[in-house]
Amino acid sequence: MLYVTRTYPGKDTEKHKENGQKFRRHNLELKIYRLEGNSWKEEDFAYNNVKEYSLGHAALSGDGRTLYYASDMPGGLGGVDIWYSELQGDGSWGAPQNAGAAINSAGDEMFPSVVGDELYYSSNGFAGMGGLDIFRAKGERNSFTGRENLRFPINSAGDDFAFAQLQEDEDGSIGYLSSNRSGGAGGDDIYSYSFRKPKIIIILEGLTLNRKTEELIPDASVTLYSGNRQIVGKVRSDGKAEFRFTLDRNTDYKVLGEKQGFHADSASIAGINPAKDTTLHVTLRLEPIFRVGDKFVLENIYYDFDKHNIRKDASVVLDQLVRTMRDNPTLKIELSSHTDSRGTHRYNEGLSQRRAQSAVDYLVSRGISRDRLVAKGYGETRLVNRCKDGVPCTIEEHQANRRTEVEVLEF
Repeated sequence: MLYVTRTYPGKDTEKHKENGQKFRRHNLELKIYRLEGNSWKEEDFAYNNVKEYSLGHAALSGDGRTLYYASDMPGGLGGVDIWYSELQGDGSWGAPQNAGAAINSAGDEMFPSVVGDELYYSSNGFAGMGGLDIFRAKGERNSFTGRENLRFPINSAGDDFAFAQLQEDEDGSIGYLSSNRSGGAGGDDIYSYSFRKPKIIIILEGLTLNRKTEELIPDASVTLYSGNRQIVGKVRSDGKAEFRFTLDRNTDYKVLGEKQGFHADSASIAGINPAKDTTLHVTLRLEPIFRVGDKFVLENIYYDFDKHNIRKDASVVLDQLVRTMRDNPTLKIELSSHTDSRGTHRYNEGLSQRRAQSAVDYLVSRGISRDRLVAKGYGETRLVNRCKDGVPCTIEEHQANRRTEVEVLEF
């Protein structure tokens, strides 16, 4: 469908008198064209009335159910106002309704265009830079807020109108407008514009520390993985045990710290889309290797309630243990699994044994000899918090008990 604004060409025009002179004014009318096969069928917009007023500058809402237009029909707030009609069930357009005082003034409002939930239009009735200025407001139909002048360089001391946004993304927008500002080729000229949003920088800063002593660990290898586990960066922590990466918006990451003589540590970084430069902080705590009897929890490896399968997030952590086992071929460990208190003791003992066995089977599938691994399930006998039978606890508190621990048996 095409919505075309046309200056009425016929003789049946509005009679006008001004400054003692009589003349006929050729008003605007809105024509609608529907494509049928290879030809266009023409029809008049139902509320044209070239004898009495102009109507044109049509703009459709994104869902196609509201048609905005400019008209000086009776009942407005000033000269030319922005009006709208709503699509009816039979496909026709409803009676004109005024867009309201948040949009219209005692002056003229014309050339509406719709971008998302914002209405752009030109007005000479509000404070501006001169002539018609381009404004925008958020809302729909007759409910708008936040009217604002787009200011220089979109607006000038001349008339600025017919704003049309062609494309918008996270980096900015491009489009067109018309203006009779000085410096053009003639009267009203078409100009293009581009707006580039300031580049938002996201920095990840971190430290590599000894988990047991909290001492700095300089010269650790730190790897940054994207959400699909592709390596996107690799650095070594400096003399102050610090490292730094630049991140992309809306992207999940995992950062892994490693050093010989230590068990690796990792952290997940959820994607963000900040409105300003942002620095995120993370601390990687590497567990020293190894003395017989040493125990440590495999951080960030959890099981879903009542399940024993290895989750995707857990496989990343177990892969760190695989690397540790490969780097230390004499290391033999017990992998113990623990449940929360929900369920019977007998059931939880069996569930934890299956969970421990799943972790061992995963390490074996990654090439670690089974005779270096012992699977042990302790059920709910070694809770890390108060959440024993009968004690109400949060989901997060129960989750903390569903953990996997490593104990060094031989080294």
